[in-house]
Amino acid sequence: MEVKLDAETEKLVQKEIETGRFPSAAALVGTALQHYFIAREFGEEYTREKIDEKIGRGLAQLEAGEGVDGEECFEQLRKRGQEIRSREK
Repeated sequence: MEVKLDAETEKLVQKEIETGRFPSAAALVGTALQHYFIAREFGEEYTREKIDEKIGRGLAQLEAGEGVDGEECFEQLRKRGQEIRSREK
């Protein structure tokens, strides 16, 4: 499959590849799609503005000492995913 990206998106992909985090555009797009599908599975689809807003709110919470332990957070996400999947059955 071949996908044509607009110039702005192509620059973003190239910039990310140059960081060394991804060996190719295909690897980056594959990972991005996986993350999108996971978010969608949790019923969370956001615009860029909403994502920026959530990040800002999260950073403010961390600065206020309201952070959550990483392992605890992932456990909550796993439970939430299981609940959603069990309701879909």
